[in-house]
Amino acid sequence: MTTNRNGPALSRATTLLLTGLMVLSTVFFVIGVMLERSASGEGDTHVAAPQVAPTVSSEVQAPEGSEEREAQERQEAAAAASQESAEGTEAHEQAEQNRIFGIDLESPAVLAGVILATLLLIASLFVFGYRVLPLVFLVALVAMVFDIREVVFQLGQAHVAIAALAAGVVITRLATAVAAGLAWRRERQQAHPSVAA
Repeated sequence: MTTNRNGPALSRATTLLLTGLMVLSTVFFVIGVMLERSASGEGDTHVAAPQVAPTVSSEVQAPEGSEEREAQERQEAAAAASQESAEGTEAHEQAEQNRIFGIDLESPAVLAGVILATLLLIASLFVFGYRVLPLVFLVALVAMVFDIREVVFQLGQAHVAIAALAAGVVITRLATAVAAGLAWRRERQQAHPSVAA
């Protein structure tokens, strides 16, 4: 362990390991978002074939005011309403899934923020050493929770490739959290041997 003016420095191997894991998780995240956007863009070009609910033959209209006529009208209205709600449900669900606390998680601004935050964490590891490890640990854990949510959602939507990338992000975030936690513990024990137990 070497010391610099900011306190004990992390070993080069630990710093490079954490840097590599954070870069890898960010690359997986960016590729996953781009893949999901391209998949949703392709989905918008398909025109859904209208689904027609079975109705009583429209050629033979029941007399006006009869119970049969009212039943026909109710059935036609229910079929039209279910078709309208089915068309909007998937798009609405996709839009709602991408928002947490009113923030679209796949917007370019959030994507740039994730990249910038990763670069700042990496730079702070090199400058401040082990004192940044708790922050790296917490950021990795919080991000992992959102990534697990994404894996579950993508599996539910049958997007296996995107789910696999999201699982890769989860694994790299978990590895980052474990490596940061172990390095922080090790560095604390070396810096304060009397406190370690």
